[in-house]
Amino acid sequence: MSLLQVEKMCKDYGGLKALSGVSFSMEKGEIVSIIGPNGAGKTTLFDCLTGYIPKTSGKVVFDGTDITAYPPHDANKAGMARTFQQIRLFPNLTVMENLRVGMHSHTRGGIWAGIFHPAWYRKQEELCYRKGLAILALFQERLLPRVDQKVMELSYANRRRTEIARALASEPKLLLLDEPAAGMNPHETRLATDLIRELRDKGNTILFIEHDMSMVMSVSDRIVVLDHGVKIAEGPPSEIQKNEDVLEAYMGRREHAEA
Repeated sequence: MSLLQVEKMCKDYGGLKALSGVSFSMEKGEIVSIIGPNGAGKTTLFDCLTGYIPKTSGKVVFDGTDITAYPPHDANKAGMARTFQQIRLFPNLTVMENLRVGMHSHTRGGIWAGIFHPAWYRKQEELCYRKGLAILALFQERLLPRVDQKVMELSYANRRRTEIARALASEPKLLLLDEPAAGMNPHETRLATDLIRELRDKGNTILFIEHDMSMVMSVSDRIVVLDHGVKIAEGPPSEIQKNEDVLEAYMGRREHAEA
């Protein structure tokens, strides 16, 4: 059984069709990228998958459960976690506090526990802190020494890394990354590429949107290509690089032999 099955997903905004019958599936442990020109419907697809906007029609089955109508918090509890094209963190909270937000679906709490700190609550807090450190260790010196630093004080690249770390904190079955290399220089992009490979090696399943073709081609098992809300191609990088429809839509010319 596939981990994710998307069947004929459509999203209309009045007369504008942002998504038109998009279908694809993912297996556990895969890395699948979504590419396409600006306005192709990539982020709209993520928003529909994770319940941030309602679908006009279509079906989403995740880990054997129909989650088509799930709101974001239920999609997260089911095992989906995502980052955003525009970073959404709590700037006045520390790096670790932002990670704790990501752990909310796996922890107990309440106003009285926060006031009186019973033994079970203190143990939970200690376990969460250790779990947070283990996640930050994936980012090595980029985040680990900044565990108690407020997010507003971080560089852009480290804020984006913190958002990925927060998504990982919810222990997702499927990690959705919206342009993880956006705004990064070539060195930072290479680090982001290495991180995605490491996450896959640890058993994570990843669906990501990205414009950096070097990253897409080097880490993807399969690529799904959208254009004007329609899936125009799907396949391994070697096929997508030579697909004439993709070159026409994404590069704007057919004479290119490489993406």
